[in-house]
Amino acid sequence: MVITEAKAEEILRADLAQFEERVARLVKVPINDNQHAVPVSFDFNTGRLGKSTLLKKLNAGDYEAVPAELMKWVNAGGKRLKGLVNRRAAEAGLWVKG
Repeated sequence: MVITEAKAEEILRADLAQFEERVARLVKVPINDNQHAVPVSFDFNTGRLGKSTLLKKLNAGDYEAVPAELMKWVNAGGKRLKGLVNRRAAEAGLWVKG
């Protein structure tokens, strides 16, 4: 399948909109725009926000637990992947930056 860059961007925006809506529905505590981007990215990548301890702790008001919870999600196929470590570290940094 070959698509244009514009079409790829359109597909990505549509996909992200689904995860933005899920985060808006699932997160019950106030978060700013940077913090909103973190669970969107996490859920887009894992599809597991709704069943995560990360969400439970966040909704309990434990904002400081989010970076450590993110770093639990760095394995695939039973192996720690540098790419996932980097992704989670970037998300954690954005969260802390707030």
